[in-house]
Amino acid sequence: MLRRAMMTITAALLAGTLAGCGIAGGVLAEMADPAVITADAPFRGSPAEKFADGAAGIAVPEAEAVGSFSAEDVRSALETSSRLLQAAYLDRQTLLGGKPDAYAALLDPEQRKGFLKDLDHKDPEKDTRGWVNSFAPGTTELVGDVIKVQGRLTPVAAKDADGEPELRVDYEARFVYAVRPAGKQEPIVRVMTYVKAHHLFWRDRPGGKLRNWDGETANAWSAGIRCDSTGAFLQPDFTLQEGGDGPVTDAYDGESAPMKEGECGSVEEI
Repeated sequence: MLRRAMMTITAALLAGTLAGCGIAGGVLAEMADPAVITADAPFRGSPAEKFADGAAGIAVPEAEAVGSFSAEDVRSALETSSRLLQAAYLDRQTLLGGKPDAYAALLDPEQRKGFLKDLDHKDPEKDTRGWVNSFAPGTTELVGDVIKVQGRLTPVAAKDADGEPELRVDYEARFVYAVRPAGKQEPIVRVMTYVKAHHLFWRDRPGGKLRNWDGETANAWSAGIRCDSTGAFLQPDFTLQEGGDGPVTDAYDGESAPMKEGECGSVEEI
């Protein structure tokens, strides 16, 4: 059964009159008003302030049978999907550039082998670091203990390339981080990652173990990172510089404005 792994493309974009660079289907970067973002209330004034904190922001529906998969199967799949998202986007060790052990542990052994083999590969085309969110090591620290999250999971009956039944859990989520340069008190900026993708679940044989796979990404971008970011690590834009003449989009409405490769754009607010 041939399956492709999730790969998040990263680039950048900025807010309001602030801008950044982006690539089609990839990333946006943003800089918010530093007067609004403080260490004691880093999300004040942002739409993200109304998001739930951490894993509580991932809405998990009541499990019901889907296609040939029982309610118990669906419940297990939803739990695994939620845990994968938490490990990829909320685990502090991973976010700070460390080894993404929590995420790797949840992958199917076959996919885990490939993920770890190419983790932090020098060739950006092979590097699997982009499967998770990681700020460049030693550059960034999280402000406070809260990451704002708004996401939802949706189980769907599907079939693989051979027509065999599989369970797909679609997900769409926004993760908003308050960050500052490592070892410094300011500036504090907000970074958002949007992702729309799915996890796949299936059995190799009736009664066998329910396997899982981190599937292809339909859309993904990060806002608040440098336009000149390269590689899979997120590099927040702490410069507070304006720029970018690409399309303006609302980071909280829909997915993103279409961008051409290498184009800079703007978001209204993070």
